[in-house]
Amino acid sequence: MTNHTIQDGFDFLYQDNHVRLVHGVLKGLGIPVHRDDYPDLFQEGCMIFAQVYADYTLPLTTPLERRRLMSYAYRKIRWRLLDILRHQQLAVECRQYSLDQTEDPADADLVDGRAQLPFSQLTNAAFFDELWQHTSQPARRYLLLALQDRFTSDTAIAKHCGVSRQAVFQWKKQLFATARRLGRDWPDMV
Repeated sequence: MTNHTIQDGFDFLYQDNHVRLVHGVLKGLGIPVHRDDYPDLFQEGCMIFAQVYADYTLPLTTPLERRRLMSYAYRKIRWRLLDILRHQQLAVECRQYSLDQTEDPADADLVDGRAQLPFSQLTNAAFFDELWQHTSQPARRYLLLALQDRFTSDTAIAKHCGVSRQAVFQWKKQLFATARRLGRDWPDMV
């Protein structure tokens, strides 16, 4: 077990061009370099990396161990930046009401406005990408078919695939187990 400081994290980040990791996260989130808040998000990503490095307790002596750290840091930076972007988007969407308004806010349609936000969709897409990478081929097939509108039940999926309902149930069970495991391993993701 090794103790690292945040300063050690910044030093490591700027060695051997590791800073590309933060740029890669921002690129993966679809944030263009010319965006006004790109430098702020980049600095936030660097600070997140330094904190992850300081909290990382495993040794970093071999290239494999450093690669594991970089993979772990990528996920942490990605999810924390997604949280920041989601909060920014929600702040824009907030509505203010005053007592002078004639329209009662309770009469407004109660629609989840967050469901249409691009970063909420990005979070969902990122979760499904991660889930896709960690599941078996049959579970992937179930996920793909279950997300299509034309299949309304597991029975319809079983009929389409030419397998029993029990087989489809096992695919589904494996998919949910993987999703739960991902939720435990990376609580920031879910």
